[in-house]
Amino acid sequence: MKVELPFLAEGVEGGDVVQVLVKEGDQVTEGQSLIELETDKATVPVPAPSAGKVTRLLVRKGDHLKVGQALVEVDGEGQAASQQTTETKPSPDKKPADEKPADKQPAAKKPASEIEPAPQPEPAVEAAHAKSVEAKEKPPAQSSAPPSSAASSPKAEPSTKQWSHAGHSEDRTPASDTGTAGPSSGAGIAAPPSVRRLARELGVELSHVKGTEAGGRITAEDVKAYVRERTRRAGSPSGKDGQEARGNVFSTMYGNERREAIPSLRRKIAATVTQAWTTIPHVHQFQDADITDLLALHKRYAPQFKEKGATLTLTSLFLKAVTHALKLYPQFNASLDLTNGEVIYKEYYNIGVAVETPDGLIVPVIHHVDQKDLLQISLELADLAERTRARTVKLEELRGATFSVSNMGGLGAGPFTPIVYPPQVAILGCGKGRRQPVYRDGQFVPRVMLPLCVAYDHRLIDGADGARFANEIVKVLEDFQAMFLGL
Repeated sequence: MKVELPFLAEGVEGGDVVQVLVKEGDQVTEGQSLIELETDKATVPVPAPSAGKVTRLLVRKGDHLKVGQALVEVDGEGQAASQQTTETKPSPDKKPADEKPADKQPAAKKPASEIEPAPQPEPAVEAAHAKSVEAKEKPPAQSSAPPSSAASSPKAEPSTKQWSHAGHSEDRTPASDTGTAGPSSGAGIAAPPSVRRLARELGVELSHVKGTEAGGRITAEDVKAYVRERTRRAGSPSGKDGQEARGNVFSTMYGNERREAIPSLRRKIAATVTQAWTTIPHVHQFQDADITDLLALHKRYAPQFKEKGATLTLTSLFLKAVTHALKLYPQFNASLDLTNGEVIYKEYYNIGVAVETPDGLIVPVIHHVDQKDLLQISLELADLAERTRARTVKLEELRGATFSVSNMGGLGAGPFTPIVYPPQVAILGCGKGRRQPVYRDGQFVPRVMLPLCVAYDHRLIDGADGARFANEIVKVLEDFQAMFLGL
């Protein structure tokens, strides 16, 4: 029985395998985790639907899976017993006791005669398919040539295109067309263009590399393995018994290079920010907020929060200020449905908070901020940030945000331009507050100024509203108590 990736959540079509928790031959129980899957930056276990023995693994770490894709093959006890009964059951027209040896000999020969020639027709079929498709791809001038000319030139076919198993053509340039073939030219060798480029960069002759795929096709991993072995034989560049040559360190004409696979979380981040930056016309509104009085308020009440097991942070105060401004300017707490030509105004306030983790940036969500006081927000924010860094945050805790806040002040960062996280239409970026001389009442006084940047989607929000929204946040931060008084 093949175990497939089940439906995980609304809008989740799949994820990346973080860890395979079983191996072939393992006995698993119903509900036991088979793999850990990373989706929407959360790691979720995928359980076994029934007990049985793992007979085959169909995925490995780093694979991208979609819902419905097979993970492993599991034989339950009932299936194994029935299969064994079927295999040992004698033929009905023979006696089990008297003719058992005679039955075994033909049974052993028959599969051998059927299995041995089976692989042979496949290359011929594939070659015929390649030729037929290639004939269709040739330009009209060449297609008018008689078939005998193609047959009399056996070298003409491989010099133009070679077809992969997926049916896609790959350009091939014969050595005669380019004069002397340099390293990694590999005319007539089955390898995709990306592998040929990698071989050129690493100075590898493809004819020296053994392909591991069907038909001797060479992969990027084959080239890397060849370079690792070549470097190991040549010795480490540092002379330390090959310690520097292990892993993915390669020697090139320019020096050493280390190649690593892009982590799954980084791929998700790259896809998200690329979509945001290419589809959302960003506007960035900068403002400075005088948080001198806010810091005094924070200092006054922080010990009381600590007595209750919470840490009052500036981020907690930012969430309250942002929620107040969102109520006054609902277009910042909305999303665009361009398919139906609608603006979706959210009547709930779920604020995403950017959290730095060893693997990359993750944005968990504080839900219904407007319904919680500062103590509740502080407790939930600390717990959520801790579990996010440990990668134990739940999938539902990463979804449903209507607005986001990114506070870089703890890292000493100045002003920066955050990227709107779709389907949201705005985000607040906060830098580090710095003490500056501010002219007030005819004299300069020291004040702590906080750099802010509101990024928003110009398709929905105009610059005037962007300025008003940023000014409202500044107003709350400069007189936080007035917000609670309704002023």
